[in-house]
Amino acid sequence: MSKNHTWRALAGVTAGAVSMMAGPAAALAAFSDTGNATPQYSAMRLLAPASADVIMTCSANGAKVAVDVNSFSEVSGANYHEIDLYNPSGTLAFTGDLGKNAGKSYKSGNQPVGTWTYEIRGYYKVPGTANMWRGSALTGTLTC
Repeated sequence: MSKNHTWRALAGVTAGAVSMMAGPAAALAAFSDTGNATPQYSAMRLLAPASADVIMTCSANGAKVAVDVNSFSEVSGANYHEIDLYNPSGTLAFTGDLGKNAGKSYKSGNQPVGTWTYEIRGYYKVPGTANMWRGSALTGTLTC
C-alpha cells in the first residue's frame, strides 16, 4: 500500500468520526405508565347563598325562642352548609349543619328578647383533610 492510500484512508476515517461527533445525538424515550389525577383546588371563592326562608317563633312570655330554616339556596361549589345564630347580645347561641334535620332547627332555653342575627354560608371541605374553604354569609335578622 502506498503512503498516499494510507493517508487517504486515515483522512476518510477521521472525517467520518468528526462528522458523527458534530451531528446531534439521537434520543429515544419510552413511557409505559399512565395515571389520572383528581382535580385539586388551590383557590376557591364561595358566594353567599342567594336566599333563605328562616322563621322565629317566640313563647308567650318571650323568654324562649325557636328558629327554623325552612329552605335556603345552596352555594355552587360548596359541599357543606351551616347556620350560625347569634342572640341579641351578639353571642353565638347555635351552629347547625343544614344538611341534617337537627341542624335546621334551634329551640332555646331562657334567652333574652330582642333582635337575633343569623348567618348562612357554604363551605368546601377538602376530602381526606381537615382543610376547608369558607364562603361568604347571607345574613338576616329575627325579632322576638
